[in-house]
Amino acid sequence: MKNKFVLDKFVTNQVGYKSFKAEGKLDLNIIEKLKKPYFISIKRKTKKIFSKKNDKFKAFLISKMVFYERLFSTKINHYLDCREAKKSDIIQLKKICLEKTSQSRFFKDKMLPVKFRNSFRYKWLLNFFKKKRGDLLIVAHKKIKIFGFILILKKKFGLQIDLIVTSKKYQKRKVGTSLINYTIKNYLTKNQVIRAGTQDDNLQAKSLYKKLGFKKINKVQYIYHIHSI
Repeated sequence: MKNKFVLDKFVTNQVGYKSFKAEGKLDLNIIEKLKKPYFISIKRKTKKIFSKKNDKFKAFLISKMVFYERLFSTKINHYLDCREAKKSDIIQLKKICLEKTSQSRFFKDKMLPVKFRNSFRYKWLLNFFKKKRGDLLIVAHKKIKIFGFILILKKKFGLQIDLIVTSKKYQKRKVGTSLINYTIKNYLTKNQVIRAGTQDDNLQAKSLYKKLGFKKINKVQYIYHIHSI
C-alpha cells in the first residue's frame, strides 16, 4: 500500500505541536526529517510496524480495531425519546463529553497532553456545530434532560458511527441501544448498512453491537502512536 502521510489539523490545534496521520508502511526517512516535537498516528492492516527500535522516537501499538455492520430494518425498538441535536444542547453535551468514560486511543495515550486527552471528545463534537465533521447528531433525552448522543457520518454504503457517548449516570439504561436503533429506523435506507468500529478490548461496546444485530466483518486495523523523544 502506498504510504499516505498528512497533517492532522484537529490534533495539531489541540496539542499545540505538529501531529500527523498515516496509513500503510511508514518510511523512516520521513520521520527523521520531522522537527521535534511531533506526534504520528498510523493505521495498518498488519501488526508489525518497525523491525528495530529507534532512539529518536517511541512507537507503540495503542489499539486493535474491529468492525461491525448491520442491515436496514424498521422492526426494531428504541426505549428512550431521541431527536436531532440543537445548539442549545451544547452545555449538556459538553458535560457528558468531559466525563472520564472514554476508552479512546487518545485518552489511553499518556504521552499526549492531559488537557487534550480529557477534552478531545468535546472539541471533536464542536466540529459538528461548526459544520466541519459529521452529518447527523442524535441525542437521547427525557424532556430537557440529555442522556447521551451519537454522531453519524454519511457514506456510500450508508451510515458510519463516528462517536457514541452515554452519560456515566445513565449507562446500562439502554441509551446506546435507543440511539443506534433510532438512527437505523429513521435515517438508514434499504440496501444500506450502518457500520461501527471499536477497540478489541472494549468489551462493553462489542457486546452492545452484537445484541443489536451487528455482524463482525472481516476487517482488522492496528493503530500505532509515534512520539518524538
